[in-house]
Amino acid sequence: MKIFFRKLILCLSVLFFITSVTPVFNAYAADNTTSSTKKSTAKKKVVKAAKKKNARALKKANTRKNIKKAISKAQIKSNLKKKTAVKKSVANKSVASVKKPPLNVKPPFNKETPKSVSDSMLKNPLLETTPKLVMQRNYFVDAKTAIKKGDEQKALYIKHNYLKGYPLAVWIDYYYLVEDPKIEKYSQVKQFLKQSHHQELNSYVKSVYIDYLSKRKQYKKVLELIGKKPFEDNVELNSVQLSRQCRYYEARWNRGFADSSASVFASKLYLRLKQYPQGCEGLISTWAKHGYLTDKLTLERFERAYISRNYEQTTQNLARSLSNTVYKDRILALMDLYDDPSKIMDEKYQINGDDKSRAAVLAFKRFANLNAKDAIELFDQFCKKYDVTDHQRLEIMQIFAQSFLSRQATIEEVTWVDRNLPAVLWTEDIKIMRMRKAIWFSQWQIVYDLYDHLTEYDRSLINWRYWKARSAREIGRIEQSNQLMEQVSTDRSFFGFLAATELSKPLPFNHEKLPEKAVWPGKLKHNKAAVRFFEFKVLNDYCASVEWKEVAKTSTNEDALLMAEWALSSGNIAYSISSVVAGKRWDALDYRFPKPYLELYQKYSDYSNVPISFLYGISRQESMLNPNIKSPVGAVGLMQLMPETAKLVSRKNKWSYRGPSDLVNPEYNIRLGSAYLKDMLNRFDNNRILAAAAYNAGPGRIKIWASKDGGVRDSAMYIENIPFKETRLYVQNVILYDVIYKKLLTGKEDNLLYSHEKNYRY
Repeated sequence: MKIFFRKLILCLSVLFFITSVTPVFNAYAADNTTSSTKKSTAKKKVVKAAKKKNARALKKANTRKNIKKAISKAQIKSNLKKKTAVKKSVANKSVASVKKPPLNVKPPFNKETPKSVSDSMLKNPLLETTPKLVMQRNYFVDAKTAIKKGDEQKALYIKHNYLKGYPLAVWIDYYYLVEDPKIEKYSQVKQFLKQSHHQELNSYVKSVYIDYLSKRKQYKKVLELIGKKPFEDNVELNSVQLSRQCRYYEARWNRGFADSSASVFASKLYLRLKQYPQGCEGLISTWAKHGYLTDKLTLERFERAYISRNYEQTTQNLARSLSNTVYKDRILALMDLYDDPSKIMDEKYQINGDDKSRAAVLAFKRFANLNAKDAIELFDQFCKKYDVTDHQRLEIMQIFAQSFLSRQATIEEVTWVDRNLPAVLWTEDIKIMRMRKAIWFSQWQIVYDLYDHLTEYDRSLINWRYWKARSAREIGRIEQSNQLMEQVSTDRSFFGFLAATELSKPLPFNHEKLPEKAVWPGKLKHNKAAVRFFEFKVLNDYCASVEWKEVAKTSTNEDALLMAEWALSSGNIAYSISSVVAGKRWDALDYRFPKPYLELYQKYSDYSNVPISFLYGISRQESMLNPNIKSPVGAVGLMQLMPETAKLVSRKNKWSYRGPSDLVNPEYNIRLGSAYLKDMLNRFDNNRILAAAAYNAGPGRIKIWASKDGGVRDSAMYIENIPFKETRLYVQNVILYDVIYKKLLTGKEDNLLYSHEKNYRY
């Protein structure tokens, strides 16, 4: 056996010599340009060094186990012979410079370039493609995979030894921190936030650890990450902002720093009928533990849900939670009336209990909210039957007012609101609704006066600023009207364009173009976010979208517009629009309103006789020109067609239609969408306002929303009084986008509205 092992070791020595020395010779021959004498000397030195290295390695192979390892290593080196001489040289140099790995961590041996990083893939236009760069991409993929598999040591080892200077190295730190958050990593989190200089990743890391640490009651650390109070309590917050505000209050409360604002905020949050974000559960729990969640407050939430048309499940859940309280009799009576609250007026119906009047009032409120016309006929009778107080009467009147003003109210119903509900009791919603009815009925003095009683935020909105200027003109305050209208006319919006038209001024396109001096790539080679974006594109990694936002938010205007131009010219429409939205460069119209599938839009514009600018306007508003998008209700593709609508249009035009899958095909979608839009135009006298409203809300709504009292309303008055907020804003945007696309397609300005649309009897 000893002789056998000696022979085997000798064979392995020769094999190691061949596989180690050959790539060294090849790399040396490829790179060296000195004289042949120097080459020969250098080769001898390398060979001698390789022999010594292999000899040391083979001495360790003194057991059967070590021999198997040695054979495995020899096979790996043999396989690497197929690589090019240059790649071998780089790989050998990299491995030679690596420090000794930490315990239980082995260097990655996946040196074959993965498919996502093959030479045939997109190049990074901001980096020279070198063998080292290709290998670093390979190592980056290895490190990311290791993180996903939970092998953090391996990932960090690769990062520190193979990814020095690689643009995406910072992402390994990010993955390490967020894939498996730990309290022990907190110091590294703080270091990352301080040193990464990456706005988007910092935001993500901070959000992950604020939630993670909150759940583990590490409130001191949470407050360190949040810093000062994120938002004021009196502003409307989205779910992400609301969650951050909740975490702030939760942490302060548990650190003993809470004041009354924390409990007030939590109480308002609880009384909202909308489901609060998951990040707010900790605050609500803390608030409840401190005794603020009383039966009385639960009853108040129940009553709000009970009156509403929606929230049936919430109402039932709250009713169950109150079934063992002092309010149980009232709750039972109210739930008996839930499906038909009008029973409260039946002669034989009686409510038992000491608080029957309050229960009866709540039931009648629900009745008024569900059927105001019938309820108001019985209102006086109800008040006498149940001894309703003046305060309770006014509360019911508020519900009547909201019901009348939120739909196609008659002048008599509007007058009833003015006569019966004191203005001091008008909520902010009632004021806005009353403004719209004043516009509808040409009550210009009311519009002019009521504007000053809106909130500061509402007064800043462009539509209300327009109506203030318009009402001033209608009541004879011409000079003031012109001043106000002049301010409105500078805004690129439907009402801004309308004001400019009324003043006979050019439309305020405010078009910002890429500077002529800007040449690709300009200074982008020094833009780290842009370099990282293209690296992710090479790797076909979805994280490219994060770097795109980083470019849009943190770059100079010229860099951002150059990147947007790249997106546009390469057909990346989503990136083009995202560049404008993320960076808030609203004046960059070329990138905010791109023109993809131009030939298809032109083809079906000609076929359907629908202006191409109108088709683009609808598509831009519907899908942001994304052919693959699908809405929550099932609308599909560029023009967001419902499958049933597509089926009807196809049948009418005798076109083939196989189902919703056809609608992600741009040509199918544009053909069907343009045909349907043409049907709407034909149906509504070629009026784009009505056609757009029908496209969004359904053609049946148009007849319902039309004037029925013979009054004359212009297009702006009609649009402002569209009952659905979504459709109201939709129509404004589509008409505005139509004009903008005309400008971009032809270079010429057109009218915001055509004469037949201005003079139409709405």
